[in-house]
Amino acid sequence: MDDTAQGFRIGDAFYAWGTLFEAVAPGTVDGGYAHTEIACASAYGFATVHAGITAPRPDRPVMGLAYELAASGATPKEVFAQLVIRLGAPSEVDREEENAGSSDSVVLHAQWSHGDFAISLSLYGAPRPSDFGDGLGKLYLSWGNVDAASAPFFDAWRAANAELAQVAASAATLHTFSVACEINPLLEPRCLHHPEILETPPSIAARLGPTGFALWSDATGTRWHLSTAADSIVLGRPDSSAVQVIEIEPAKGGGFAAIEVGAWSVRSSRLSRAIADAARELERLPGLTITRHAGYDV
Repeated sequence: MDDTAQGFRIGDAFYAWGTLFEAVAPGTVDGGYAHTEIACASAYGFATVHAGITAPRPDRPVMGLAYELAASGATPKEVFAQLVIRLGAPSEVDREEENAGSSDSVVLHAQWSHGDFAISLSLYGAPRPSDFGDGLGKLYLSWGNVDAASAPFFDAWRAANAELAQVAASAATLHTFSVACEINPLLEPRCLHHPEILETPPSIAARLGPTGFALWSDATGTRWHLSTAADSIVLGRPDSSAVQVIEIEPAKGGGFAAIEVGAWSVRSSRLSRAIADAARELERLPGLTITRHAGYDV
């Protein structure tokens, strides 16, 4: 496994870290978090049945792989022993021998950390069936160099932020609302996971506190935006024209109300006036599809 610092293997093919998901598995995922499974007969000297690959989005680099180890290959003890010989003692080991005999449970999990990437192993209590064949566990490989993964996309995202700040400087209309709980910002880096989510311009953020959000337009009143104090989204684009208005009744939980546009969202207490008022304003805007959802907080 000497080349794992440079990239990953699927069968005989080698891909450098930074290779886009859609270059490895083209056409398998349309958008959002990207995951698929590819037939794979071997990986790093072990017999396997498939490889699962994951990325923040189809147009972003592969950052994680999960190789299903074939039940017809080495025994679980042999797999673990070979990894210890190659990688040394794991940094973490968790054994749950009481799960032996259960294919739905794990009897051993071990992890090795090596700088920007990590290798881990999970062994099942019994062979687990899959569409590709029975597996005895998974060998995981993950790339943690977020800065390197984000670098090719950062400049374009930063330019979009600068454009939004310029638009906000002459905003024509600003509706502000306040919900019952603090709104948490999305995790960084947004350019890697959610490039459509931009930083809220200072001129808008200054009008909002930790519980505030705004619906505002550009100077012409034709382009509209939703903003919390941290996160903003331009409405009416292919990935931001569908608006979900959610009202959930109490059940096991206390219920809630929310507005979601892709990854952008705000949530408040059930029957929130702020959510209702904002939804009515959104329904007046052209180019948006408003879908209302109701249910119980189970």
